[in-house]
Amino acid sequence: MIEALRRVKEKLEQSFDQPGAYDLDQCLRELEQLKTAADDKQQMIEDVIRAVTHAKNAQAQLANAGDESAINAFAEAYRALDQAIESYSNADNDPV
Repeated sequence: MIEALRRVKEKLEQSFDQPGAYDLDQCLRELEQLKTAADDKQQMIEDVIRAVTHAKNAQAQLANAGDESAINAFAEAYRALDQAIESYSNADNDPV
């Protein structure tokens, strides 16, 4: 699970650096598959899917104008992926 999230994060970074050169649809398909195996973390994966979808939709804006809202969409997706990776990295992440 964590390796798949890292791959998606890497593709997101590449897509930000070179908008239009990378298609985030494959990442979204991979995340949908992860969601089915996420058990109690399905909502978190749904949030990641939503954030990556926003980034995908903002690719054209980023490529054409470097629009601030497009940059924010990528930042949101990046943070969501970071949180998901952290969630799977730290097995005991529940507050005591």
